[in-house]
Amino acid sequence: MRTLLPVGDSAQTPDDTTDVHAHYATNWIENGGVRVNFVSSVDGSATVEGKSRGLQTPGDNQIFAALRDLADVILVGASTATKEGYQPSRPSATRQAKRAEYGLSPFPASAVMSASLNIDLSSKLYSDASPQAPTLIITSSTAPLARRNDIIDLAGGDRGLQLLEAPSVDGGGVDFAHAAAELRSLGYRRILCEGGPRLFSAGLLSRAVDELCLSITPMLTGPGSPTITAGDEWPEDFLPQLTLTGLLTEDDALFCRYRVRH
Repeated sequence: MRTLLPVGDSAQTPDDTTDVHAHYATNWIENGGVRVNFVSSVDGSATVEGKSRGLQTPGDNQIFAALRDLADVILVGASTATKEGYQPSRPSATRQAKRAEYGLSPFPASAVMSASLNIDLSSKLYSDASPQAPTLIITSSTAPLARRNDIIDLAGGDRGLQLLEAPSVDGGGVDFAHAAAELRSLGYRRILCEGGPRLFSAGLLSRAVDELCLSITPMLTGPGSPTITAGDEWPEDFLPQLTLTGLLTEDDALFCRYRVRH
């Protein structure tokens, strides 16, 4: 892994490789915020055969792990959590030590956003949650009462499961900015959002996203593939602008770090 930007990056080691944790910790550990991580092909596809795994490279996997190591909580949409088989994050002892270097708890929490609460509570992301690696379910004020009660009943005792409620936005979705504020109020200052595309769009529209970390895989997937944004059409005057603050490369792949201008 080599650093292209910023020139003279302190994360560049004497042997011309990059300390990935140091690169992504700069202006993040101190400030926190909402960071979004995606991988895409050169022609903009977010998936291959419906999953992001077909786009992953060794470098992308390294950065994926490092971003998790630098997060207080990993936020994901319910459909992405199901499709990608999410489980509570329990990093190795080596990665726990790396988290400790940056003053973080041994395990990051997980947070799932779902307006409908149409989720399988028997899946490991919920059934294996613990106080050390909790799962927070964030829903809207219009979510079905019966489903909310199911989660509240399951969350009793020391299961590590918690239900958070945010206001509903037009169309019935969850207010992303309010959800992020709720997480921060619980001490989760460094929020890593891993998608999916609808959740990313919701975060952008709410102006709550601070940073995009985008891995660009040297591959073309062809017409018709989904991109890293999805959902309802954006307002005509809404075109988020990005500032490139970091750029790494390995095996012809690019790893971009963008600041979202507000």
